[in-house]
Amino acid sequence: MQTQIKEKCSPSTSKSTDNNSFVNDILNPDNYHQAVDIFFKYFQVPKRSPSLDYLSEILLCYSHLPYENLSKIIKHKNQMEWTDKIRLPEEVMDDHMHFRFGGTCFSLTFTLETILSLAGFVCYPIMADMKWRPNSHCALIVIWKGDKYLIDPGYLLNQPMRLNGAKPRVLHSEISGVEVIYRPSEDYYHLYTFNKDQTKWRYRFRDIIVSRQEYFALWLDSYHWNSMHGLLLTKTKKGCMVYVHKTFMRETTFKSKKNINIKHDYHQAIHDTFGIDKIKVEEALAALDVNMQRERELGLWVPKKNAKAPSIDGIIDT
Repeated sequence: MQTQIKEKCSPSTSKSTDNNSFVNDILNPDNYHQAVDIFFKYFQVPKRSPSLDYLSEILLCYSHLPYENLSKIIKHKNQMEWTDKIRLPEEVMDDHMHFRFGGTCFSLTFTLETILSLAGFVCYPIMADMKWRPNSHCALIVIWKGDKYLIDPGYLLNQPMRLNGAKPRVLHSEISGVEVIYRPSEDYYHLYTFNKDQTKWRYRFRDIIVSRQEYFALWLDSYHWNSMHGLLLTKTKKGCMVYVHKTFMRETTFKSKKNINIKHDYHQAIHDTFGIDKIKVEEALAALDVNMQRERELGLWVPKKNAKAPSIDGIIDT
């Protein structure tokens, strides 16, 4: 599908208006019926009329796709053309079936938007500010019978969370609690997670539809973010959330945390937890080295101690 779209409108030879047409085309959910059919068939979800129960069922199945950047790191190394780097819905589903990959927030959010849109739901993407960078996260808002629900596959929020500007909304799971508070003075929603010991601010967002052009530009820009400088994986599993960053693994439940150093059993630990083949883990590690060397040669890499993070005004709770 991605090849067919590029043939219709190549951004390398188009004017600005044609570039907008290209982006609108490549990020048009209606172009990915095949990917959606694959999703429903693979997870054995029968198609039926939209409802909140049906939405929850789709989200539960979709939560099997982990948040991971291995697939993104590998593709960043293998594809030189920027428009070939992004992983669109058919590739996301194919990679999950064959390699147990998922994606990062951009590919996960757009793929889920495609699935929900073609299943009859009204939804749209929004951008969010995290502590380390503005516009560094994305999620979906679904409209159902006049109410709006936050859906966040990139942050493992696999249940619809109704938004209410008049009072905080709280969602409980066996892993953690999630609270969303609207601050009228800022016109921002703030999302927190909490367990029995602490509450953490995670991100803030406005209920504003992000344009296809801005979404696409931020998606491409994300290939040079610091999050691409080490392997990162997250998923829910048997009542806990597993988080891996480089050689650090943490298993979190509502009541406890367990930190594990997986340096000496790295490939096996990722395979056992995420089902990703050890060969793919090694491929991602090798691609990471190539990507980092390329960034140094192009002058794009800045050592973390010298990097100046973009500021986010008005953040008090962290």
